[in-house]
Amino acid sequence: MKRDVAGIILVGGRSRRMGGGDKTLLPLGSGRVLDQVISRFGPQIGPLALSANGDPARFSRFGLPVLADTVTGFAGPLAGILTGLEWTAANTACKAIVTAAGDTPFLPLDLVERLAVATDQSPASIAVACSGGKRHPTFALWPTDCRVALRHFLVDEDIRRVSAFIDRHGFVEVEFPLIQSAGHPVDPFFNINQPDDLVAAEGLLQHEIMSRRVFGITGWKNSGKTTLTEKLVTELVRRGWKVSTVKHAHHDFDIDKPGADSYRHRQAGATEVAIVSGTRWALMHELRGEDEPTLEVILSRLAPCDLVLVEGYKREAHRKIEARRLDAKDRTPLSASDPNIVAVAADFAAEGGPLPVFDLDDAKSIADFIERTTGLVA
Repeated sequence: MKRDVAGIILVGGRSRRMGGGDKTLLPLGSGRVLDQVISRFGPQIGPLALSANGDPARFSRFGLPVLADTVTGFAGPLAGILTGLEWTAANTACKAIVTAAGDTPFLPLDLVERLAVATDQSPASIAVACSGGKRHPTFALWPTDCRVALRHFLVDEDIRRVSAFIDRHGFVEVEFPLIQSAGHPVDPFFNINQPDDLVAAEGLLQHEIMSRRVFGITGWKNSGKTTLTEKLVTELVRRGWKVSTVKHAHHDFDIDKPGADSYRHRQAGATEVAIVSGTRWALMHELRGEDEPTLEVILSRLAPCDLVLVEGYKREAHRKIEARRLDAKDRTPLSASDPNIVAVAADFAAEGGPLPVFDLDDAKSIADFIERTTGLVA
């Protein structure tokens, strides 16, 4: 993550080929196209804002600053870039921004890092992304000190082409490889321009979700699931993996304190409440009578990572290790009826049958097993 770089997502296009409206707000997976873009782009940068030359109320659900163009009229993406540069210079300590189009749900996870490295190693001030020999000018790193020249270019010279401004200044191109999905190469800057593209994006997203590395920790109440999960996260992160977790909780659980502002928002009837700070952000969703989402839906909301550890969800069809403790509420082996349990971890001399059995405290050996089982290592 480059904390000294701000992120600006360009949204608010006219989307004529999609029948009007903003295509970034179209449904994709369990959310919107823009949700997917934010999940991939947000973790790479520091401050994040949406550049939308339109009604900011349409984007309020995302909990991000929404910037209206500082140039009058619909001047296109170059106006959005200028707006992002001016907002960043006035409101943050960042010396550069990276822009991304809001209709590209599979943008590279190393976009910011590679653009920043390219400018560090080159006298060029602008770094622009390329793939398959094609330049993507709305995916670029821009120093904030180019904002004066850009305003002159756009307002005084009335030139609106992003590539024309890049060509006039020192720039370096950064080539990004195609990604593989279901055995087919896909441009990471694939964008949604027409209805068929949205259908294709749904298929790509579902393939990405299903191929995500997921491993579960299951067991009866008081079997040591949470302690084992905590130890595994510590060990796997120490090894350099990016790990996310999902925990299935009691239906009455709450993570918000009565009296807090966000609690009051939910009590007032809000369906989703986002809490955002410079250290972390959280999004709470009230079901309000809706069905509990499936594990697949929850996985689709997570940002990309190396491994997801799932605590609970006994009946879901992902590979799991069964935790057993002498003090557990029930010691009936779950592995006898669940073919997705691939190992056992216990604090006593347990019988695992054909399954490997680990000491419940041996997080290192269990982490080794998870790495091999999920394909993190050969």
